[in-house]
Amino acid sequence: MKTFKCEHLTKKLDKYTLKDICFTIEPGTILGVIGINGSGKTTLLRTLLGSYRLDIDPEDTGDIQIGDMHFTKNMKEYKSSLAYILQDCPFNMNMYTYEVGERYGFYYEGFDLEKYKKLLKEYEVPKKAALENLSKGQLLRVQLAFAESYPAKLYIMDEPAGNLDAEFRDRFYDKVRSFVEDETSSVIISSHLVTELEHIADQLLWIGRNETSGFRRYFGGIDELKDKYRIISVDRDAAVSIPGEMVKGSRIRESHNEYMLYKEDGRFEDSLPAEMLGELRFPDLQEIMYFIEKEEAANE
Repeated sequence: MKTFKCEHLTKKLDKYTLKDICFTIEPGTILGVIGINGSGKTTLLRTLLGSYRLDIDPEDTGDIQIGDMHFTKNMKEYKSSLAYILQDCPFNMNMYTYEVGERYGFYYEGFDLEKYKKLLKEYEVPKKAALENLSKGQLLRVQLAFAESYPAKLYIMDEPAGNLDAEFRDRFYDKVRSFVEDETSSVIISSHLVTELEHIADQLLWIGRNETSGFRRYFGGIDELKDKYRIISVDRDAAVSIPGEMVKGSRIRESHNEYMLYKEDGRFEDSLPAEMLGELRFPDLQEIMYFIEKEEAANE
């Protein structure tokens, strides 16, 4: 059982810095990573993968570890315990699909070449096709087959489902769940498909951004986040009864406005008129992102 820890990670790239990102996930957990474009999701995941080092810029800091394997002290062992499915295929695009297993599988303990080839067939990917001739959806299937072919401790996925057709996407999410069934491995998955992520993730890491940096906006359970928010639809005259400090965003409709309300303890009944309580509803994750990010952008 190996816990994954990311402690006070700061990574600078050009003029943008991902600042002080902290989270811990236990085996058997799927962590969803969300944030607007440019917030630093890919920077975070590529740093966790080891693609970005932590000793390039003086501002780079932090510790990453799986169990007792540290990112800096045990890089070889750390990286060999990872599996990955990325939006941009990390393999040599001049290779044939079967060569990926032969060339790259060598670096991962327990890699099963025959299983890899069987999975290519199962996923309807030609065994002797060059990667450069495959569609983006097929390249993601190649990566999925590779990731399934050895016992990784942490699966890192950056926008993996965006180019999958709807039918295979369901199969993909079933596979993601299977990775954590025995509670010896974990998954970190970023996606702009927030509604789908909401139904598969156990925990959530929400990265916010300002002009020069990305920061941890929220880390924890999805239900715990949603419990702090409500949406209410009221006419503009009734809206004056809502305490201003509770309003975190609004959306104008033809006959009424929608307001995103926030209370840390979730006890909205303590602050609203009784006649308004029946108009409250829980937002979904997509709505929380929309209201909060929109309101912050308007106030910049």
